[in-house]
Amino acid sequence: MKFIFRPYLHIPRIIIYLIVVDVCLQLINAEFTLQLNFQMLEHGYKDFEISSMIGNRSLSVLICALPLALLAKGRRLKPFILAGSIASPIVALLLIWAIHIHNSQLVRLLMTVWGVTFSMVQVLGMPYTMLNGKRETETASIALFFAAGNFTMIVCGGFNWLLPHLHPFFSVECLLIIFSALALVGVFFAYKLPDREVLGTKIPLANVHSDYDWSVIVRALIPTFMIAFGAGFTIPVISLFFYFVHGMDAQAFSLMNVFAFILVTLAAFLAPHIKGRYGYKFSITFFQGAAIVMLFVLGTTEWYNHWHWALWVAGIAFIVRQPLMNIAVPMTSELTMNYVGEKNREIISAMTSAIWSGSWFASAQIFAILREGGLSYSNIIFITVAFYIVGVVWYYWLIKDYERKTGQAA
Repeated sequence: MKFIFRPYLHIPRIIIYLIVVDVCLQLINAEFTLQLNFQMLEHGYKDFEISSMIGNRSLSVLICALPLALLAKGRRLKPFILAGSIASPIVALLLIWAIHIHNSQLVRLLMTVWGVTFSMVQVLGMPYTMLNGKRETETASIALFFAAGNFTMIVCGGFNWLLPHLHPFFSVECLLIIFSALALVGVFFAYKLPDREVLGTKIPLANVHSDYDWSVIVRALIPTFMIAFGAGFTIPVISLFFYFVHGMDAQAFSLMNVFAFILVTLAAFLAPHIKGRYGYKFSITFFQGAAIVMLFVLGTTEWYNHWHWALWVAGIAFIVRQPLMNIAVPMTSELTMNYVGEKNREIISAMTSAIWSGSWFASAQIFAILREGGLSYSNIIFITVAFYIVGVVWYYWLIKDYERKTGQAA
């Protein structure tokens, strides 16, 4: 096991601080993923209403990500990260209150604002890591970034299952409040980031159209778009699939995610070793391809959900799919950053966030329309499968092009 964890021992302290900040905000994101839909169901919202409102959160990131990257390019990133670490937990607490009083307009507004505050760390975290970290620990830093974020799903899911069994005080709403408040710890670590930073190359706004390598950026973003758009049909509302198709409640869904994200976290730690041994070509395409198969199996369980073992098939497919898909995420992120080069990194990070958020917004709205029209969950999941296949094929082509540009096997 020592060879797996050895690279992580040399990650610079400032990158560890940044990862802790991200973990604190990911506590909110994980708890929202696990419980927010159930809180909204408890307060009378329909599944298509929930999907539509979640879309507002994604739309805000789409709108602000690119301007944020252009504004931050060549500037100190700490002030943006610090502002996000303060504002995101506060807005999350206000959002939980708005759902409690069933103020739909306020919920939509706060979903939008939370997306903006959350993106301050998500958009700028990767460029900060690659500018201020060490080249020799780059892969390990990116992998730890994702592993630590995934660990929050284990923490939230475990407490979501355990605490309600200990005392009825720990309701869905109560747990949402607790984890949102805990996220304020991140402010301390954001403040500890050094004031002196390695700055990115500053590009005047007037030269945005000419000084960025837009053809390279577009090629690098196409697989991200295909996977993100497909994921938007399924990932934000997967709890609704298990609730309506298999009758799974919030506590059981949280416990299932604990098992899934234990595997996801272990997979993220293994990513540098797998990438070093097998390279991008095999690692990305094989693991993402296997994840697509598991997602297809998950979707088919709606066809036979009346059989008592259908829930077990769905649960196992979900748990196995998570690490298979996520083990490739640090590698696709590193591949994309290296493919586009140093001067394009802030813009590619922003546009990646924008694409994920914009795609999820569009997918969420389409999902709401499809569900309101009576389309089954299984068919919606199969839409995700189709988009994933195109995305993985494009990643394979991107790796081949990267090999051609660098003259080295990837």
